[in-house]
Amino acid sequence: MFSLGFQIWGETDVSSAGKTAGMNVSDNWRCTVSYRLCHWLVLMLLLSAISAFGQNEGRPEFFVGYSNLLAKGVPDSSNDPSSFFNGDFVNNRGGLHGITGEVSLYPSTTSPFGLTGNISFNRMGKSAEIATGSNKEKTNVWYFMAGPSYVFPDQGRLVPFVRIMAGIARTNYEAAIERDVANATLKSTFDFGGTDFAMGFGAGLDLKVNDRFKVRIIQADYAPIFMGDRSVAVLVPGNVFVPRVFEGQRQDNIRFSFGVTF
Repeated sequence: MFSLGFQIWGETDVSSAGKTAGMNVSDNWRCTVSYRLCHWLVLMLLLSAISAFGQNEGRPEFFVGYSNLLAKGVPDSSNDPSSFFNGDFVNNRGGLHGITGEVSLYPSTTSPFGLTGNISFNRMGKSAEIATGSNKEKTNVWYFMAGPSYVFPDQGRLVPFVRIMAGIARTNYEAAIERDVANATLKSTFDFGGTDFAMGFGAGLDLKVNDRFKVRIIQADYAPIFMGDRSVAVLVPGNVFVPRVFEGQRQDNIRFSFGVTF
C-alpha cells in the first residue's frame, strides 16, 4: 500500500516515486524518536482512560465482526501490475478483508457517553503466474484506537451511535518475484512497513435483539493514517539498490464492519 519503486513487475521509473536520500542522519534519528514517543504516549493515555472507566458500575459492551478496509494506495483487480506507480494506483483504493473487535465502557448503565477501544486486522494478497516464474504481494493493516463514543437515546430496537478515536496503525507491504533462469531459480523479496498515528471518525447502527444482544447492521469509519517520512533502499534497473526518502502523506482509508454486540 505504498508508492514504492519495487522492480519486480517490469520496467519502473522510480524517480517520481521518491527523492534520493539526503536527510541528515541526526534529523532522521530525532524524527524516529519523536514518532515513537508519540505512539507510546497515545497508548499510555488510552490504557489509563480504559482503566479509569473500568472502575465504574457500567457493564462493558463487546463487538466482534467482519471488516472491509478500503485503503488508499493499495492495488486492486483494476490495477495493472506494471503501472503500480502511476496516478491511478495512488488514487484507487483496494479492498482488504479482515476482522475487527472492540469494547465500549460506560460510567453507568444509563449514560449515553462512553469510551470505545477498537482493534482491527485487514489483509489483501495477490499473485500472478507467468511463463518464467511468478509475482506475489501482500498487504497487512492493523489499527489500535480508542476514544469517546455516544449512543443516541433509545429509539426502540434501532440504536444509532457515533464515536471519535485516535491511536496507531501498523502497515506492512511484502512483495516477491521468482524467475526460472537456465538451471536455476532467482528470487527477490521486498518488505516494507511502518507504525504511524491514526484516527477514526465513525458511526453505526445496532439492531437490539434483547437487553444483552444486538446485531450491528453497519459500522463505517473514516480512518486516515498519517504516514511519516521514511528512508528505504529501492531496487532500480541494473539490480542496484538506491537509498530513497519517501515523504509523509495521509492515507484516507474507509472501513466498513458488521457483526454482533453483546
